[in-house]
Amino acid sequence: MSAISKPVAFIIGYGSNVGTAIARKFKSEGFNVAVSARTLDEKKVKEEGYLGIQADFGDIASVRNAFDRLESELGPAAAIIYNAYSASNTTDDDPLANPYETFLTNVTVTGVTLYEVARRAKAGFEKLPPDTPRALIGTGNLQPWITFPFALGMSVGKRAMANIVEASAAAYGPRGYRFHFAHEVNGETGGPQVPPTGQAHADVFYRTWKQKEQGPWEVCFTETGALYDRAAGKVVS
Repeated sequence: MSAISKPVAFIIGYGSNVGTAIARKFKSEGFNVAVSARTLDEKKVKEEGYLGIQADFGDIASVRNAFDRLESELGPAAAIIYNAYSASNTTDDDPLANPYETFLTNVTVTGVTLYEVARRAKAGFEKLPPDTPRALIGTGNLQPWITFPFALGMSVGKRAMANIVEASAAAYGPRGYRFHFAHEVNGETGGPQVPPTGQAHADVFYRTWKQKEQGPWEVCFTETGALYDRAAGKVVS
């Protein structure tokens, strides 16, 4: 398979756990992989076989520049993973302790920036061959459904992310441009899985990218990679 014919995956929020696992998985499946983070050693990630794009996803100009560079060097991405977030935790009894600027950064990086990422993803999807699976997957959590007062900024951001994904899936999913909010829970309790399981994210995200139909915009899974019905509170596969 030539470098030009390989599909492209863009992993935004390349950290040591989830982001690293997802990048490794997509690379093993034959993708050209680009990774991005606010702090990134581009030389080191190049040695690992990735295109490194340092970017601040709280800055819209930086976001746009990252996509411009991605497309100029690798082409439009068939798989875009939004794993970036910002959290400045306070306490449950003082959720308003952070200054406005800190709160806004948390909300923007965690969720609002996904709006521009989704716009750029859709524009890139339109350039790909019609038989190529295309999906944007946001790394979610339970915050759209459960309020964590100590992490108010991140919580509002995740709710924004979920809203953007749900609306985009409904509008563009039938055209083959898929959008998903994928999040891990503990298989026994249905609560947060701490710490998150990198390999489960990698396996589920790749499996989700491969599917042909939009399906549910919410993809809930456990630490083993099994799908979980959040509403019913049980593992379903």
